[in-house]
Amino acid sequence: MDYIQIDRTNYMELILHKFPAFRTQWAEHLAAWNLPLARPIAVDVTEFADFAVVTIGHGIDAEIDRLAEITELMLMQDDPVIDYAFRTLFLEQISLGTKRGGVAVDRFTHKLRPLGSYHWQALDLRVGIYPSGVSID
Repeated sequence: MDYIQIDRTNYMELILHKFPAFRTQWAEHLAAWNLPLARPIAVDVTEFADFAVVTIGHGIDAEIDRLAEITELMLMQDDPVIDYAFRTLFLEQISLGTKRGGVAVDRFTHKLRPLGSYHWQALDLRVGIYPSGVSID
């Protein structure tokens, strides 16, 4: 995986490039935003997390591989907002969404690379919901 400089202005372009199936949901998301203020990145990242949960539950292995790859790539960025949004919000939304939907999150977590795995384990400890299903004694 090549390192690409990503920030708040271009991260969604990369996501849409890697996940063409997300384009329709993204267009609907944009159309639904009718407030007179700028959309926070958290709202957009949550929309992508919803897509990720469905992909984890019903997608093919290649899609889940790309999801793990994009997660790692976002965590490698120098932009603190992108880093925080994916390190906390994105992973937490995946954890909560997969639990609600009865989705086997291990399809995703087993494919996470070192940085993604580190932050997933930190989520286990920080949130106390043990998203990986492993109990900590």
